[in-house]
Amino acid sequence: MKTVFKIVGATAVVAGAYLYSRKETPGEFVERAKNTFNDKKQKASDWKAAYDNFKQSIDYLTAQMPVVEKTISDIQRDVDDAMFQIQPRLEEISKYSDKMK
Repeated sequence: MKTVFKIVGATAVVAGAYLYSRKETPGEFVERAKNTFNDKKQKASDWKAAYDNFKQSIDYLTAQMPVVEKTISDIQRDVDDAMFQIQPRLEEISKYSDKMK
């Protein structure tokens, strides 16, 4: 029991010294602690909302990947087709430009 009183007394002395060094009343300390706690709680809530939004965005991106891959494949096919059609013309242009040199 003596040890408990010693711990409580030491805690009271340290708390008193802390409040005196900050020139703060116990009520001001409690109010500041509440404000700090509420601020941290709000920031944690904001972070969780942002994290959940990020997860939803990643899930949406993952769901859209087949569409993106199909679109890329279609574009590549169109580019290959265009190059196949343009290639004879490019060769003919190269012949004429070689003759001009």
